[in-house]
Amino acid sequence: MMLTTRSRQVTEIVRDRAAAQAEQRAMMRTKIAPHNPLAKVISDGAWHDEPCFIIAGGPSLTGFDFERLRGKGRIIAINRAFEFCGFADVLFFMDNKFYKICHDKPERLAKWRAFEGHKVFLNLMGRRYDDCYSVRSLGRNGLSGSVAKGLYHGNNSGIGALNLALCLRARPIYLLGYDMRFEGGRSHFHDGYGPRPHENVIRSFIRDFERMAKYMRGKGHIVNLNPRSALRIFPFGDIDEVLKDGTTGQGMGGDVTAPRAVELQPASA
Repeated sequence: MMLTTRSRQVTEIVRDRAAAQAEQRAMMRTKIAPHNPLAKVISDGAWHDEPCFIIAGGPSLTGFDFERLRGKGRIIAINRAFEFCGFADVLFFMDNKFYKICHDKPERLAKWRAFEGHKVFLNLMGRRYDDCYSVRSLGRNGLSGSVAKGLYHGNNSGIGALNLALCLRARPIYLLGYDMRFEGGRSHFHDGYGPRPHENVIRSFIRDFERMAKYMRGKGHIVNLNPRSALRIFPFGDIDEVLKDGTTGQGMGGDVTAPRAVELQPASA
């Protein structure tokens, strides 16, 4: 029997070979010892029971005054968000293109060098960069409890940054700009990423979070501070209420509270 490129047997062979190669690549990535590892300077549980704000790029943050976050807790800024919140504790990124942009454009390079927090690269391919710390990629699906072992990332930096905050035992964890939707035709509150991503890409990010929900359940106190967000698996909070004096005050004169927040619930869709 002659096999053609359209036959079921050939399709299955190609599919199985691709799956095996992808699995092998994933296994190799888990074995890569990251260059300049983040675990040298920050250990698991370092932010134990401290509030943490993770700043993503959603358009809901257009015009937001990031100075309001100063002194309210730990801060992880994802990608270009560090340019707007220079006092963040961590700049987190997983896109090598972002690293190149920060080094190819003088104005970006100046901001990169001026940033005093930890620059953290979720290093998918084992690249060797001396001016940032690397964390090993453990793949898309799962949840790590150790910075030294590495992080899972779904397929977007929002999940990777959240896994980092969970490893550091921050609590509660507040999500800003996790919109997963366009507003006013915008995909980000800042520019610099080229063409607007297709809506299918945004929807795939939501599915990544939904897959991660089963791993995250009961692991942290996570609050989405954008009630308009298309990401619905986390409880919502009001940013004005959260930022009132003392409401995030673990170690700052008050008890940690999370308005209208409960433990992480499984995805409903």
